[in-house]
Amino acid sequence: MAATLLEPTPTSETLPLRGSMPRTHLLATDAANRDFRVFIEQAELHGRYTPPEGLPFILQDAHAFAHVHPRLTPVIRDGELIVGARIRDTSSEAGRGWIPDGSDHYIERFAQNAPADRPDIRAMAQRGLISPQGSLNHKVVDYAGFVRTGSAALARRARKLAAARDGDERDFAIAFAMGHDAMIEHASTYADACRKRAKSAGPEYTDELLEIARICEKVPAQPAETFHEALQGLWFAYMVAGDATGRPDVYLNDFYQSDLAAGRITRERAQELIECLMIKIHGDTMEGLINVSSVQTMTLGGVHPDGSDATNDLTRLFLSAIHNVRLLRPTVYIRCHENTPEDVLTQAIDMLGDGLTEPNFYGDRPIIEGLTRVGIPLEEARNFALSGCTEVVSPGLGNWGAPNGWINLALIVDEALRDFAREGGGDSEAMWNAIERHIDNVAEACRINNIWCDEKCQERDTRFTASLLMPVCLERCRDINHGGAATHLGQWEGMGLPNAAEMIFAATKLAVEADESLASLFARLDAGDADIFRQLRNLPKFGNDHPEVDQVGNRLVTMMSGSLERRKTPIRSALVLGHLAGGENMHIAYGLVMGPTLDGRARGDTLADSLAGSQGRTTAGPTAVIQSLCKLDHSRMAAGNVSTLRLNPSDFATPAGKKNVVALIRAFVAMGGSQLQLNMIDAETLRAAQADPDSYRGLLVRVAGYSSDFTQMGKCLQDEIIARTEGLDVMSNE
Repeated sequence: MAATLLEPTPTSETLPLRGSMPRTHLLATDAANRDFRVFIEQAELHGRYTPPEGLPFILQDAHAFAHVHPRLTPVIRDGELIVGARIRDTSSEAGRGWIPDGSDHYIERFAQNAPADRPDIRAMAQRGLISPQGSLNHKVVDYAGFVRTGSAALARRARKLAAARDGDERDFAIAFAMGHDAMIEHASTYADACRKRAKSAGPEYTDELLEIARICEKVPAQPAETFHEALQGLWFAYMVAGDATGRPDVYLNDFYQSDLAAGRITRERAQELIECLMIKIHGDTMEGLINVSSVQTMTLGGVHPDGSDATNDLTRLFLSAIHNVRLLRPTVYIRCHENTPEDVLTQAIDMLGDGLTEPNFYGDRPIIEGLTRVGIPLEEARNFALSGCTEVVSPGLGNWGAPNGWINLALIVDEALRDFAREGGGDSEAMWNAIERHIDNVAEACRINNIWCDEKCQERDTRFTASLLMPVCLERCRDINHGGAATHLGQWEGMGLPNAAEMIFAATKLAVEADESLASLFARLDAGDADIFRQLRNLPKFGNDHPEVDQVGNRLVTMMSGSLERRKTPIRSALVLGHLAGGENMHIAYGLVMGPTLDGRARGDTLADSLAGSQGRTTAGPTAVIQSLCKLDHSRMAAGNVSTLRLNPSDFATPAGKKNVVALIRAFVAMGGSQLQLNMIDAETLRAAQADPDSYRGLLVRVAGYSSDFTQMGKCLQDEIIARTEGLDVMSNE
């Protein structure tokens, strides 16, 4: 089989140089300018293949994978140290893929995922109260274990199990072995291609190609022994399962330290290898123009299972590599705790100050508390990683986040308050009881929807390639969709918590504790009374360290999460709450279909884009935002959440300013915060980019748990981001 050889072509870029070395500069520049067209050869091989008749679905998928994967033509680019790519279509333009924008079409689209035999739940979805997304999506397979085990050992284990089992379990074990045999065969084609190419390569590349050939002959078949082998084995596995990488600085550190001690590698060579891996993750996984970073997600830092600090020199090297190559993907999180080294946080702030939108920050304590509260063992909880935008998962064990869907907290409260008003109102506790009834109804609808989506998914979907990298599935002889995961939670992402808290606060202050009835308040609101809108907008808002408003938010999130956590399904041990808009930007979608609300929103206005307050309403500075955020119990949002702090470029202009930002992050983590992401582009720059996109290509902004090129997103989302930026939480204002 002939290898396809691709030569990266340097381009003149106005952005800072990509890559710290000549090799990675060329490779990163090529990846940044790549047309992300479809993997045409893979599609054609699948299209021409028909599996043997009468096979169960798991064996159909195994036969198809075993036929296609080893037949993919090896693709090797000049200078690559990590090899493996697929042939793309060159006969047509790149597909649009995923261009983030704001639209209400997601509401009707996701409503189709509600049970057809439950018109009440489908009606909830159609009006944007819940938005069921599906059964499974974002994940972290067992990359950590795979590089230490290899495909040959897993295939042997599968065949041994197949000989001892029968029925579906036997079929799964056979399929598992077939898949790993195909992975070994696929890697061997790269070994052959590298050896062939070495015969005609210049003397400076011959030894390098022969070494890569040796590595491809060894991994993924056998356990990796060197850092280079581990990275190559990881990439071959990633070509199969993709998505989030888990915690590579933790699970690759032994290989790195061993190589250093033996003199097999230098720190500079290790960084070059990591830069090569980052380039592959950005450039060789997507089909179509995917202007979203969080399809690939990486977690760094955090703690070990015993609770000790897991940050190491590889953490710093990964951050340096991400800084150097300056590519959109992956989304990167630093897990933080009280012992996170100062220099790592400073390095992260340097990256953000240099115009990147990575990394972001995740406080360990509340997530670990939340996971253990719903039954996840402590050591497993301490090993959590992020997938997708910010979804919390257990690497190699389960808890895969879709999310399963969204919950419109603002609409729950709006409907509950309107029902309460129609029933004649009452005191504050009566109002909260009405809200709780609505919350319980929604939580039950989520549970029923989880069951329905899981059953639909089980009808045909085996998630074969993902299950292939989950040895826990092999031990159970079941794919991930049919009970193969060790742990399984239902993840529902809330939206509009700041709006909902402000609505309850307004109802309390202007009606429950005042002379006007709640019904009259709503009548004036719906009539567009300018005085009531003025009155509502002058009330205290979430994100300004106002104790009463903030405590309303905490009570609401505790109530919603508690109602979910009391529920389980046949395969999910509990449902858990998060809070994020996702790449679908559900804060815009929900706002478009909602009428005026008691937080002072007009009809069609967007909801808050994150937990950190509504656009333009956080006026007391970033410390006040942090104080409000940390009055929420973040352990109640263990599915993952997003808090966007909008700072000014001037906050990153001096060492003293950067030190203040680091202190802000430490305070957030110490007070129990979980996710925190920083945006620091001013509205003037964004407007200029909107007017002249060609001059601002590559201008990255943090959106809703993901980063995106501002010039390549829809105008509705651009306008919403500009509106957010108008109310910068500028540190110099404090």
